[in-house]
Amino acid sequence: MAASSTRSLWNVSIPQVMGPGGAHVTKYRIVKPGKDGVIYDDFLLALPEKDQLASMSKDVPLFVRHLKVVTEQENRTEAFDAFVARAKGGLVVESDVFISTEELLAVMWKNGYSDAERDTVQSTFPSDYKFHYPELAVLFDLAEEDAYKFCMRTRMEASHIGELDFDKTRRQGWIRDHWIMFGTGIFIFKYFPFFNYYFGVKVFGTSMVVLTTWTGLSRFVSKACRRNEYMAAQKTAQDVMTGEDGIVASMQRFANDAKCVEYLSGFKADAEAKMASYQHGMVVKMQHDLSERALKQLQSVSNFEAGMGSAMQELVVSEAASSFREEYPKSGEMQEKAFAAAVKSLGGDVLKSGEDPVAAHFEKALGSLSGVDLMTLKGSATGTLAERVAYAQQAKEREFQTTFMVTPAEVAEVKSIGALAKDGDGFDFSKLEADSLSRLNALYTSINAKVGYSLPDSVGSKAIEHSSDSTANAYIESINSELAVTMKQVEKARLTAFVKALA
Repeated sequence: MAASSTRSLWNVSIPQVMGPGGAHVTKYRIVKPGKDGVIYDDFLLALPEKDQLASMSKDVPLFVRHLKVVTEQENRTEAFDAFVARAKGGLVVESDVFISTEELLAVMWKNGYSDAERDTVQSTFPSDYKFHYPELAVLFDLAEEDAYKFCMRTRMEASHIGELDFDKTRRQGWIRDHWIMFGTGIFIFKYFPFFNYYFGVKVFGTSMVVLTTWTGLSRFVSKACRRNEYMAAQKTAQDVMTGEDGIVASMQRFANDAKCVEYLSGFKADAEAKMASYQHGMVVKMQHDLSERALKQLQSVSNFEAGMGSAMQELVVSEAASSFREEYPKSGEMQEKAFAAAVKSLGGDVLKSGEDPVAAHFEKALGSLSGVDLMTLKGSATGTLAERVAYAQQAKEREFQTTFMVTPAEVAEVKSIGALAKDGDGFDFSKLEADSLSRLNALYTSINAKVGYSLPDSVGSKAIEHSSDSTANAYIESINSELAVTMKQVEKARLTAFVKALA
């Protein structure tokens, strides 16, 4: 349905007050909105009963807010609750039994209401608001019958032309009237000359059948045509309003087009300044990442060395104990000394140095480590304590070199892959197979990670995603192709420098 609001911007007539019957002209040559089942008449002349009035459903949110304030001041909350319950689904009232805001203010003035009370009504309700009799009854605590009579009297005194229910006011039985006319005509004119059977039954009777049928069909067809015309007019009005909204929305999108030239005039300077600040920020971030990565690598080296020292202490103790457990069952001398030391200890005597075989063994084992270069001594997992410690120390050293140093095997692997890509004085890495190229990139990453070098992420080198605009997609594809070529050049330069550094 079309919205009931006035829109004169485009000078298009909108059927906002029309009914399914179109524009209706009363017998007083006054135009009213046509509605099905409604006829207009002067209330003073028609003197209609209550059940003959056309009814309507009225939304009263403004009145309910005002009524709440009034009933709270007058302590009539139960009246407010009853009215809200009645008007919850719409207040059903007779459409023309009302008084206007101006009429209500005049009545309030005549009955001695204060200026403040009248100002409250005047400031709350618009001048064209219609107070129907249920609203007046609950607002002023009156009987609905009295409010109805007062509203009807006011409308009659103004010779109001209002809506009446057509079915309640029209004469009923039009088919019956037709055939009463036929029967009366036959009875009266049957004695007239030439009014014989043929004329009375064939001509007059057939004419009455045609008249009755035409009357019924014309009412049905005209009602359907009026309804369809009204619906088409409402659809046209809705389309017009939708089109207006679309035009306004489109115009709003171009509201700032006049500023485009101003923005474009300063685009170059702004872009150069922002690019400079972007490059500076990118360099600072890369420097920070490099420093952070190198610091973490140095911390890892320090932690590894500290772990090696504590592990070496535990290893010396554990290996000395292990060598004692291996030697004691095989040495009778150590067993005799241990037995003698135990007997002497039970006797309460103090053991002298060298009498306890356990302490003597540990002193001898620890003494064997003094002055020994563990890195040059040949290590053995089952030899003397010095050889065992040397074996463990050399294993830790190899682990340290593998973890934090570039190994000869890695250098040889880089050289062998670089030889496959050799092209004159430079390198052509497109010759390499996918596995070889992937392995070279992995070596580049792992070797740089060992020395604590932070590899920068792809700064601005990611492919741009496609949009929904086909024209823009063509431009995006060209940018992505140029970006792919540039990234190939960057990768070639990076790998070339890497291979030459280890050649």
